[in-house]
Amino acid sequence: MSSPKKTPSGKRKKTVNTWWGRQLQSWRAYVKRSPLSALLLKVFLWTGLVGVLSLALLVLLVYSGALGELPGYAELRNIRNNTASEVYSEDGITLGRYFMENRVNASIDEISPHIIQALISTEDARFFKHNGIDIRAWVRVLIRTVLLSDESGGGGSTLSQQLAKNLYPRRPYPFLSTVINKFREMFTAMRLERTYSKETLLNLYLNTVAFSENTYGVKVAAQRFFSTTPQRITIVQAATLIGMLKGPTIYNPVRYPERALQRRNTVINQMARYGYLEPEQAERLKAKPLGLQYQKDGTNRGLATHFRENLRLELERLLADYRKPDGSPYNLYTDGLKIYTTINGRMQRYAEEAVREHLSGLQLEFNRSWKGVKAPWEDPALLKSAMKQSVRYKSLKEAGLSEREINNIFNTPVATRIFSWKGREETREMTPMDSIRYHLAMLRAGFMAMDPRTGVILAWVGGADFQFFQYDQVKSRRQVGSTFKPIVYAAALMEGIPPCTYTENVQTTYSEYTDWAPANADDQYGGFYSMEGALSKSINTVAVDMLMQVGVGKVRTLANDMGISNNIPKVPAIALGAANASLREMLLVYATLANKGRRPLIHYLDRIETADGTVLQRFSRPSPSAFRQVVPEENAAMITRMLQTAVNEGTGIRLRSEYGFTIDIAGKTGTTQNNTDGWFLGYTPRLVAGVWVGAELPQVHFRTTALGQGARSALPVWAKFIKKVHNDGTLTPWRGGTFEPLPEPVAEMMACPPFLEQDPPPVEEDDSWFNF
Repeated sequence: MSSPKKTPSGKRKKTVNTWWGRQLQSWRAYVKRSPLSALLLKVFLWTGLVGVLSLALLVLLVYSGALGELPGYAELRNIRNNTASEVYSEDGITLGRYFMENRVNASIDEISPHIIQALISTEDARFFKHNGIDIRAWVRVLIRTVLLSDESGGGGSTLSQQLAKNLYPRRPYPFLSTVINKFREMFTAMRLERTYSKETLLNLYLNTVAFSENTYGVKVAAQRFFSTTPQRITIVQAATLIGMLKGPTIYNPVRYPERALQRRNTVINQMARYGYLEPEQAERLKAKPLGLQYQKDGTNRGLATHFRENLRLELERLLADYRKPDGSPYNLYTDGLKIYTTINGRMQRYAEEAVREHLSGLQLEFNRSWKGVKAPWEDPALLKSAMKQSVRYKSLKEAGLSEREINNIFNTPVATRIFSWKGREETREMTPMDSIRYHLAMLRAGFMAMDPRTGVILAWVGGADFQFFQYDQVKSRRQVGSTFKPIVYAAALMEGIPPCTYTENVQTTYSEYTDWAPANADDQYGGFYSMEGALSKSINTVAVDMLMQVGVGKVRTLANDMGISNNIPKVPAIALGAANASLREMLLVYATLANKGRRPLIHYLDRIETADGTVLQRFSRPSPSAFRQVVPEENAAMITRMLQTAVNEGTGIRLRSEYGFTIDIAGKTGTTQNNTDGWFLGYTPRLVAGVWVGAELPQVHFRTTALGQGARSALPVWAKFIKKVHNDGTLTPWRGGTFEPLPEPVAEMMACPPFLEQDPPPVEEDDSWFNF
């Protein structure tokens, strides 16, 4: 055994056999020879010590809550996301949502394993092995991602840390903001891990994670990008969604499909790497296209947008009377309420399709008819008025700009979003004033369908596109034209005037009404009409004569009783539709006739539930026994017969001749002065529906009656809708049917020719008529 060597001083020198020991001994010798190195080493060591102590102090400050209180366990156990409230149709279709963040929670059972496997493979492969912080992942990031520039290994943050970040957004600090927030997320992640199971954490994560376009949670994302549910999603769809998490905007598959496809394939590779897919299967899946079925929704998107806006205002009033268990009020936009309506999702879709299909072609004809002629929307006074009503003008005025400055802005071309029947939305370079001209010339439409036996609203189309046209044409009051005439004849029957009373078709001047002389639309006169003949052919002179016999007051009263709630003018011109009413009101008038004279009570909201399914409020559907009999049943049946004739032989004959309907239909067209408004109200034994077509302002109108009459502008929408409904076997309760035959005495009273050339012989009085 060798003994230690002696130094010159006589001391024994210790021999060092380890590598670390020899290196340390070498450093000591070097430092002794170089005082500067000794100083630098001391500075380095002290700096490192101060850094370690500072870091420890920072960790302690974060943990203690001195830099912002960390969420406690009690708070973490009661996590609640801001969740969108959903509006459902009676057949289970989601019509739309009310939200601040477009988020709808899904339970873990509703989420396919494909989503979970793709998520773990890509974002946190050791998720089931760590307690919220993965040290190995940080080492991997340092070596692979930072040093080797290989991004396939993922990030260092665990899913629990990402969840903490989603639940508690980062705060700004004057120094070391990123570091402090990272420590906050790490401590929160560890507490989350102690509070919840791994499965629950996955569920929370997938319900909070942000996708693009203000979409939160996998349930909304699956619906938006693939029109499916998280439960039914395919592997490639799941990989696409999870791939978006790396950068929701830059990997948006709608805006950047190639980039999204590459990212999706990276996710598939990760799934194969961790054993969730066989290599051959992964290669096959990577060869598939994205297969998007994009369906944008939101407060201004989806089905029944105008209906949902009407409902929103009502819900806000209703919810003011309810409190949550903690005493706070319910919030329609954050509390995930479930609102169940009577709207039939399939009928609503058919109604919107019918409006779009017909008006896209009608708009082209409308524009062509005004070519080469000064159009109404070119009127300077009209344009100036429309400009001053615009949001842009009002905001510029509030900002203090002068009229001259505002006019310059309105006449300077800019990129402008405009509505188009072709693609619903376009961007063009045009001045704001040109945009006003363009949209003033755009046709609008309203549509509503109801079950007349129950008063239940089945479809509600308030306009072409809620993003551009918020005004609801279902509630808009416009002149109703000849659709008012059935009220006049119903009032006449109720006054005891027999249906076979003949009235001469002659133009009459009414001196007591400033020499008013109503004319027929075709300016043709002569002969005598029964009520059925006059109503089916929409003879104006006879309708006014009949109203004068009954009295303006009685007709006004009956109109109010049947559903028109506003003040009706006290003039005989109401016989020709000079009254203003909404489509909703006119639909109620015709539903009363369809329901044997009993006026239905309109109903469209069934119940409101909380997020956990507790019924907050239930709205009972009205009992038919509560419907008021405003027209005697026999009189209503006779008006229905007359309106059937209007479809079979009169103004609604296109339903037979052009659209080929053979089912029982009763209905009436309506056209107002200058072809401003086109109407069609019609019903089958099981369904009543109404259509209005026109422009936003009455000054903008059709140029010709051939194009603007109700039979040409509105009736086709009704026809297309009913055709779709009757071709859908799932809508059996509202298809087909036959009108009840008239009782024999009533049928005998109507057994007369609709038109006579000569003055008919006088009819003997028959007291039996008054027994009805």
